[in-house]
Amino acid sequence: MSAVVIFGLLIGLILIGVPVCYCIAYSGIGFLLFTQMKPLILIAQRTLNGMDSYTLLAIPLFTLAGYLMDKGGLSRRLVDFLEKACFWIPGGMGTITILCCAVFAALTGSGAATVAGIGAIMYPAMKNVGYRENTAAGILACGGALGPVIPPSICMIVYGTTMGVSVPAMFMGAVIPGLLMAFLLIVTNMIVCGRQKIRQSRERYSIREIGKAFSHAWGVLLLPVVVLGGIYGGVFTATEAAAVCVMFALILGICYRELSIQNLLESLIKTVETSSMVIIIVGMSAILSWILSATGIPAQIAAAVVPYIGNKYVYILVLLIILFLIGCLMETVASMLILAPILVPIGLELGMNDLHLALVFSLALVVGMVTPPFGLNLFAACATTGQTFVQVVKGMIPFVIALVLSVIIVALIPEISLVLPRAMGLIAG
Repeated sequence: MSAVVIFGLLIGLILIGVPVCYCIAYSGIGFLLFTQMKPLILIAQRTLNGMDSYTLLAIPLFTLAGYLMDKGGLSRRLVDFLEKACFWIPGGMGTITILCCAVFAALTGSGAATVAGIGAIMYPAMKNVGYRENTAAGILACGGALGPVIPPSICMIVYGTTMGVSVPAMFMGAVIPGLLMAFLLIVTNMIVCGRQKIRQSRERYSIREIGKAFSHAWGVLLLPVVVLGGIYGGVFTATEAAAVCVMFALILGICYRELSIQNLLESLIKTVETSSMVIIIVGMSAILSWILSATGIPAQIAAAVVPYIGNKYVYILVLLIILFLIGCLMETVASMLILAPILVPIGLELGMNDLHLALVFSLALVVGMVTPPFGLNLFAACATTGQTFVQVVKGMIPFVIALVLSVIIVALIPEISLVLPRAMGLIAG
């Protein structure tokens, strides 16, 4: 009965169009009123407790770092270097765009920031060499999906904090899956180039030209080494790494003389708008998480469902279908915070590794960022390229297939996500 009340309220509010953070809060309030389980002061207490997390400080800091890199000219220098250094790789400008998204993802952890930072430069470049406008926009949208995958990742910080999984272990476990996603996107781009007869840029660059581009971009390329090396070297935590990332981006922007006071203020305003939305959802979800824990609803659902699922492979199939569908309809962080406490215990009951399950969960929902009707990266690509929503969706279809395939591979082969954390001693052997 408890599950019917709380999920009935939650789904009903979502269906009538109430914002997700309020859906979570109102369903919790309605449940407490219906069951008279606890006084309503619990709502304020749990919301505050949910937001009062040291680890969550990394979210606004990494978000700010991403905007500072965009406004401070760091993304342009990164693109210039990769374009010259990787001219020999098949796939032309599309491949360079995906590589730029992968490296920029290692600096920001945000899909939308990756689309905006790389898109303004690479979208015109792709059009100039013959890419269809919708295809170029689709590559950007799907390349931006690498943002929440390749560490640091904002959604993995949220998952790890909420579900009690080591954030550094999730970061390290996501490296190979992120590279696999990038590889399959590059292969898909090569196939698309062949079918659309897009001419490949054959311009060659000398060692001197590559060296000059590197001298302009070395600070940007050093940043992920400092951030991730510091985390795994035990120098600082993920939150402290985010602060280092902000300072590094700020100093580079000032040194390059491209970060003005106006740009800094715009970055701060956008950071508040973006990160506050995430933190409010996290705070509201703390209410739902506490109710689920106190009532034992996830354990009851697991006990009822496990006998019918039979084995973990059926569970993985069902889980991916649910997450791909939900990812189409809801924002990634909200989906994660609502579904993880319900679906994850079932996988753990079937013997799945908690880190592997965490990464599969995160990767599947990240694909939702590039699937209609509510994929955040699609709207970011529309704003960056000027293409309509329908045009972006048409262009990204083959690339979404590549992303889905990569998630399935990671889900079926746990060692892809576990080998690095195990080698680093972040999980037991």
